[in-house]
Amino acid sequence: MEFDPARYDREVIGPLRGRRGRLPDGDLRVRYAVEPGMDRAALEQRLRKVRTYWNQKASGPAAQAATGVCKRLLAADEELKRTAGSAMLDPAWWEQQATAYRQRARGALDGLVRDLRDSYGGSGRVTPGQLAAIVAHHQATFDHDQLDQAVRQAKLVVVEPVELPADSGMERTAYRTLTENLGIAGASTIVHLLHPDLREPFRLCTGFAVPGRPELTLTAEVVRARSAAENAAADSPVVRARKAALVALRTAADRGVALAGIALFQVAEQVRQGRAAGLADRLLVRTAVDLGLTPEDAELLVLSMPATVSATTTPADQVRELLGQGELRTAAQRLAAVPAEHADRETLRREIAAAEQRVAELLDQVDQALAADREEAAEQLLRQALAVAADDAALAARLRRLRPPPPQDLRVHPGAPTVLSWARPATERTDLRYRVVRGDGDPPATPQAGTLVAETTEPTAADPEPPVGAHCGYAVFAAGESGAWSRAVTATALLTPPVGEVTVLATPHEVTLAWRPHPATVAVRVRRTESRRPGSPDDGVPLRAELTGLTDTTVQQGHDYHYSLVAVYRDPAGRQVTSAMVVVTAAPRPRARPVESLTVEPVRAVGSRVRVRLSWLPQPGVRVRIRRADTPPPWPVGATIHEPALDGYGVEVTGAPADADGRRVLEADVPQGFHVYLPLAVGGEGTIVGRPVTQGTAAPVERLRAQRAGDQVDISWVWPDTVSLAEVTHARDGCPDEVFQVSRSRYLHEKGCRLTADDRPARVGVVGIAIGPAGRARSPAVWCDVPGRPGRLAYTVERLAGLRNRFSPRRALAVTAERDCAVAHLIVVARAGPVLPVRPDQGRELLRVSDVEFGAGQTRRFEFDLPGELPRPYWIRCFVDPPSGAVLRDPPVDQLKV
Repeated sequence: MEFDPARYDREVIGPLRGRRGRLPDGDLRVRYAVEPGMDRAALEQRLRKVRTYWNQKASGPAAQAATGVCKRLLAADEELKRTAGSAMLDPAWWEQQATAYRQRARGALDGLVRDLRDSYGGSGRVTPGQLAAIVAHHQATFDHDQLDQAVRQAKLVVVEPVELPADSGMERTAYRTLTENLGIAGASTIVHLLHPDLREPFRLCTGFAVPGRPELTLTAEVVRARSAAENAAADSPVVRARKAALVALRTAADRGVALAGIALFQVAEQVRQGRAAGLADRLLVRTAVDLGLTPEDAELLVLSMPATVSATTTPADQVRELLGQGELRTAAQRLAAVPAEHADRETLRREIAAAEQRVAELLDQVDQALAADREEAAEQLLRQALAVAADDAALAARLRRLRPPPPQDLRVHPGAPTVLSWARPATERTDLRYRVVRGDGDPPATPQAGTLVAETTEPTAADPEPPVGAHCGYAVFAAGESGAWSRAVTATALLTPPVGEVTVLATPHEVTLAWRPHPATVAVRVRRTESRRPGSPDDGVPLRAELTGLTDTTVQQGHDYHYSLVAVYRDPAGRQVTSAMVVVTAAPRPRARPVESLTVEPVRAVGSRVRVRLSWLPQPGVRVRIRRADTPPPWPVGATIHEPALDGYGVEVTGAPADADGRRVLEADVPQGFHVYLPLAVGGEGTIVGRPVTQGTAAPVERLRAQRAGDQVDISWVWPDTVSLAEVTHARDGCPDEVFQVSRSRYLHEKGCRLTADDRPARVGVVGIAIGPAGRARSPAVWCDVPGRPGRLAYTVERLAGLRNRFSPRRALAVTAERDCAVAHLIVVARAGPVLPVRPDQGRELLRVSDVEFGAGQTRRFEFDLPGELPRPYWIRCFVDPPSGAVLRDPPVDQLKV
């Protein structure tokens, strides 16, 4: 199917208008209009058309929403081209992106369901506008079927909002009089005035109706009947107010004003005041219900009410707004609508004239900058002019025609082929292409001169067959949509490619080097240093080498050697010229085997990073290095590579390895996220690639708490943003660990996590799990203690037995335990007055017994004296300190009150 710009604008650009921040993490196939079954040629053509469309739209006036959207799409495209490169022309790559999107979409859909339920589950209703807003908040894209599924899973109903009246329909003075009289009469709305005996809720949003009472209406006949009733009533201020209100309603009804509309406006007006005051929606619904609406109608009214109320703008306000938005030409046209006698008209006219003068001055500066070959400054000045007059089509066209500044920082890397790289011009334009040409000696002066090397949209090119041994001049030109070529960035280089494809084979007694020279190479110079890299091509011991390799038999096992290789050429005059040196390292050691036993385990969080423990089985005489990267390695397991090849892959995992349980262990702090860990065994024949391990590290949960309530323990924690699953471990002495998983949605729905525990203390650990396209990332475990179940004690306060103790202040405290337990302190206090003490420090201490142990069913007795100086009545009460040691049950009140 051909690329359809109109459909693309409707389905892709349209939903992005007005959205700020990063682009939604949606389906790349939709963004690039890629269709199933496209081959490489079709993909290349479609990507070119989409990018051309973006470039055209991005060059439009800044005030147009599509301009900003396409600029963001182009910026994202540049990043994607940098990371994916030529893979974007591979149909298999697009299938991988589709699979990854489907996985992301499932997670995003779950989040949408959760947010819909949390935001609108209370009312069970959501409007299309609210649904669109919450979808936009998610920074994701959903099709109609997915939205329908999310709404159904959230148990919501999508309802269309009703149009609320902007005014009562009555004259302002008459409505104000009506409102005042209703207040005196004690009627919230005209419904209560016309039906004073009504106790049932009613509907207004779609017309007045009382469920179950169809005979009740709001009509002129009802007004007349109510007026007749009030005329027969005894005179009073309230009756007079009712009569005046009914007169106003009868006049409005005679003029065709709908009484139901007046009633709806009255309710909406009061709800609108609450919204302006910042009340939550549930309180606004309650306001409408208190005014008489059914709960369903109240929810619909609140859903239909705009979040904010915009003030009516005058033509003068519109001119100011247009000037503030940089729409000078439209503002000048709109000025004609401002009345001549308006107080601000002259001020606005002067502001418009000043803005027009500013644009003219900027255009003069543009001409001066172009005359001085300052294209970057000219572009910035034009953009400043467009910021004032974004609606000026001539300015936008001039910006598109402007030639770009020249590329920057051209570098030549001799080789086979010779590679050139440069920096983009200092411009905000994204529709650039480059032309690379080569000259003999000096760089070409124009894009048409010299030998064409490449035309490309990337800031790099390759010269496959340059003249070797000679000085060459290169020039790179840039052009935009208009096709006007920039000035050139140039560089001159002596093309002497270094040797390539160097291999190193080291045994305990010799080192063999082999390489591939350029066909024009006449010799290769080799020097060797020990235990250090050479500082220059002349550093080290010279060795005799053939054109394609050498064997060094003067080495010793256990030493590290560095070899510098320099290719020699002849220039057009027959003089020798040399290449840059290539350095390789050899270590005469036993042969290494690939490490296939690497394990990676997160240990704990260290600030914003995670400490991981890496371990592997060691090999005698072989050093193992670990590289950490974000992508899988380009080499298979068992491949032999050399040190320079590792420079472009990841970073070294540093640290001091130690031996533990027959394994070599290394701990290091790494960033959160998914990483590939590649073990490398350094042996005599080179560095051997091991089996990589992909391990994700997620942010740990925070504020983990365990609160016991009998045999139930409530576990709570704070979820990191990226974590959607938690693995909970319940560890108890003498029992196998109980391990289970809790999803974030289940945690929120059940308001935490609950487990069943016995009487013993335990520990709970939580591991956060982030799920992404690369798999599951685990956080370090976070642990907290679960206290043992507190003992249950019951006590009584009694007189001592015997007649002689009848009037004695001596009392006996008898404490009985239901099961084995121990308490740190048992305290008895007395407090005067009518208020029972609730803490030990709220009374005078009469008894303290420390380190008390109880057996199951055991009763222990303690004696104490009542205070003689306390005025009666007073309270006696026993406490356990700390209170978590046991649960103490009080006796009847008559034992506590003296």
